[in-house]
Amino acid sequence: MRALFLLACGAGMATAGFAADVTDISSKWAEAWSAKDLNAIVELYAPEPVFLANSGERWSGIDEIRTNFAMGLSEFTPNLTLTSVRSLSSGNLAYDSGTYDEIITPRQSTAATHVSGNYLFVFERQRNGDWKILEQSFTQFDPSKV
Repeated sequence: MRALFLLACGAGMATAGFAADVTDISSKWAEAWSAKDLNAIVELYAPEPVFLANSGERWSGIDEIRTNFAMGLSEFTPNLTLTSVRSLSSGNLAYDSGTYDEIITPRQSTAATHVSGNYLFVFERQRNGDWKILEQSFTQFDPSKV
């Protein structure tokens, strides 16, 4: 579970409005994650999402993602910052990729761990026009900190 916290498509350039849309969702995810707001996190996902944990696990569906996130958030307090590097779209798919920095503090300790790496959010436009997270992945620059 700690590995989660040691993080817990396009044909052309996106317009400024589009980039703001998907990078705003990425930012909302990071804010909700840092606030340990599981309900706000889950609301950002498409109906059949996938989370690719940096431990190599594939979590499919809202229920599995919610369960794993809840376990992690009960054990750790995260402070996550995302920096978007590139956002592109094609039809009803889009992505936002960039770098992250995260400070993770175990619930039973004050000894925080700092990790950083890359992230990728893949979005799907829903029938109502909203963008939702379809797939998500984090990689870590220094996996030896796991």
